[in-house]
Amino acid sequence: MGFSDLTGDGCLDMIFVHPDFQGLGIASRLLSRVEKEALNLGFTRIYTEASRTARPFFERRGFRVITRQTVEKRGQSLENFRMEKLYTE
Repeated sequence: MGFSDLTGDGCLDMIFVHPDFQGLGIASRLLSRVEKEALNLGFTRIYTEASRTARPFFERRGFRVITRQTVEKRGQSLENFRMEKLYTE
């Protein structure tokens, strides 16, 4: 159905949900699990590079845009957003 990946420096590298299962809350559950693990590891922040379509998902869950970026992938220029969420005690 889906998977996610959190790197050792707090980067939420990806959240993927198979198209047949989108809209069922799976990405939200994956993010909740990633956040719980990040807190267990003592992280005070996680960050990601979100696509234009993923940006609202992350904003609804407390992430804020740090900067807008243009990246090159296979000869294509793509816009994405470096975003972060801070955790305080």
